[in-house]
Amino acid sequence: MGTFGMLLKKYREHAGLSQAELAAQAGLSPSTISRVEKGERRPPRRRGQVLALAKALGLDQENTDLLLSAAGLAPSTAPELALHPRDETLYRIAREIELLRNDPQVTPAQVRFVEESLLLLLRGARAALSEADLTVVPIGVPTARPLSEEERYLDDLLGDCIAGRLPGNSIPFAVLAAVARSPRWELKRRLSEALPALLKIDVDRTLTLMHTLRDDPPDPEWRTDIRRRVVEATPVLWRIRPQAARSLLQWRDGDEVYAALATLDALAEIDNPDLTVQVRADILKHVVESQREAITLYARLLDLCAADPDAALREIGRQLDETDRLKRICIARTLPRLLSSRPAETLQKMRYFLRRKEGKPAEHQNVRRAVARDLQRLIALLEGPYEETALALLRALAGDRDVHIRRAICDALPEIIAHRQTVALELIAEYLLPDRDRFVRERTWSALRKLMNAGLEKAEELCAQMIELA
Repeated sequence: MGTFGMLLKKYREHAGLSQAELAAQAGLSPSTISRVEKGERRPPRRRGQVLALAKALGLDQENTDLLLSAAGLAPSTAPELALHPRDETLYRIAREIELLRNDPQVTPAQVRFVEESLLLLLRGARAALSEADLTVVPIGVPTARPLSEEERYLDDLLGDCIAGRLPGNSIPFAVLAAVARSPRWELKRRLSEALPALLKIDVDRTLTLMHTLRDDPPDPEWRTDIRRRVVEATPVLWRIRPQAARSLLQWRDGDEVYAALATLDALAEIDNPDLTVQVRADILKHVVESQREAITLYARLLDLCAADPDAALREIGRQLDETDRLKRICIARTLPRLLSSRPAETLQKMRYFLRRKEGKPAEHQNVRRAVARDLQRLIALLEGPYEETALALLRALAGDRDVHIRRAICDALPEIIAHRQTVALELIAEYLLPDRDRFVRERTWSALRKLMNAGLEKAEELCAQMIELA
């Protein structure tokens, strides 16, 4: 159940209304109310529908704003444009138009000309979106912005913690706890990615951070992303303090399917049969009905990967024509686990999921992202008989149109450098150097500095190019 669904159910029960009564008063169907409350359907996207629900529930201004925000809409106290608060650019456009309207030197006809011109631009942009290359965007847009001071400070602090440069080999808990409570997703992402390393330094305080982040309110854009990263750190916690990991693996209100998949992955790494049975049953009880079949398939594939890789590959082969996207994500997500035991067959299927039709990816980006998980196993094949196939896959991923796949390649650059410095340089020069995404640039710059410190002249040349491109 999502945040909106939980709020709606809470308000409805407090108002003493049935789902049918609320639906009738708000002009919606009872099935819509039921599915929204269960998290099987997204919140209404129209502002009027959410306001109709708030009116039927008798909500005051504060609770109406909470419901609007949970639906990803601007609260009623925000400017008149019914936009998500994250859309700062659109708010700035609205403010500029308002300034034009109030300028005595600008006539109404001129204001109208500006508004009509903007509409034409938007319609033209919409028509061009299907062909747009979003890997290169103008400097100044949010994806190209430099790191904030807080992000730089947090990176330095985490680096000092992990490198053992702080007194007493401790972590600055007060600062990291404030980050864990922060509403800023990017700060929490950086902290959650450092959890496995922090656990080895101070398990008690890191465990407190993990519990805070595990209950992170689902972000309307990123959903349960922070929660998923906490779950991914639990195998490290299990090796240090197994009894503490159990509660972090249990389903929490607000979890979604990717948190469930991350939990199944963590259980496969922990390899404790009793815990696996318990937590899997808990997941299947809570996950929405439409996703249970895919979750069950993924659990079966994980078991086969460990017990019988050939049987896992046969099952994957039978499922290749499956049209359900979540099932295809689960199949692709399984493949990296088979690389070490069945490299030839697995590489062939990974290439299938990265195939292109008419110059465009044949699979949805979420399916391709699943192939990009756990790249260390693919990178290990750069040394041996499968080198060319592994390199071709890394090139395909580095050149993918989806920014999260390119970020995954950048995260794996240190591992690539450890195996083949020339491959890292090639990927950076051919695919990553011109990328305008700020995360890609940050990680690429870090990799280039490492290569330059190793004395590679090509790295110095690419560093210079990167500065010129900036």
